[in-house]
Amino acid sequence: MKVQNVMESYITNRTNALYDEFAEAKNSFLTCSCENCRMDTICYVLNRIHPKYVVSGRGMTYANLALNGQIMADIDAMIIDGMRIVNAAKRPYHEKRKIENPVENVPAFSFPVFMGAVYDGHTFEPMAGVTVELTADGKLVPMEDASWENPTLTYKPGKGCFTFRPAPLPASQEGETKNFPFTITIRAENYQPLIYSFTIPITSSIEEIPFISLKLQDSYIFPVDEINSMEE
Repeated sequence: MKVQNVMESYITNRTNALYDEFAEAKNSFLTCSCENCRMDTICYVLNRIHPKYVVSGRGMTYANLALNGQIMADIDAMIIDGMRIVNAAKRPYHEKRKIENPVENVPAFSFPVFMGAVYDGHTFEPMAGVTVELTADGKLVPMEDASWENPTLTYKPGKGCFTFRPAPLPASQEGETKNFPFTITIRAENYQPLIYSFTIPITSSIEEIPFISLKLQDSYIFPVDEINSMEE
């Protein structure tokens, strides 16, 4: 049997359908619907939702039934959001994906994917529509490519999750180890902002590192009214 992420199949098919629909529509914001644009949009969405794995045709059926109308509408909104971001990216995009700070065949500090989640501190439910930004030295950290966004938003299908993949940074030599401090800032309307910092050591390498992730702390934010009542 083969393990498959049913969300990948669904989002790939739905993304292609929406690209076809927008490409034919009058006054569409879309200026390109090439395969590279579609793939980056698919990556944009998959980076922001939880996978749903199945191991059989029956499992695929059950997983598809779990995608109710609201979830499908939320995913459509996320796909269109990704389409707009990819469409607006100014780069020689249709021949080769561009990394914001390309580092090739030279020693570099390559970062893992930072993964976290935001919850309502009162209900403990995952939150959608929350803005999360990753900074270093007071500046937004550049991402690897357009399929990663900074600041980013949390979405209902993603159950409050957010992800970042910083662009690699050049190093003076291979095997150099350096500590990199980062700050996460979380904001939502009518909620108290949350800010926390973390530091990770990275060792430079010429070889491309495998896809790995770093799980950040679960974040709980509280309504402003609740904070004010606690202070009174």
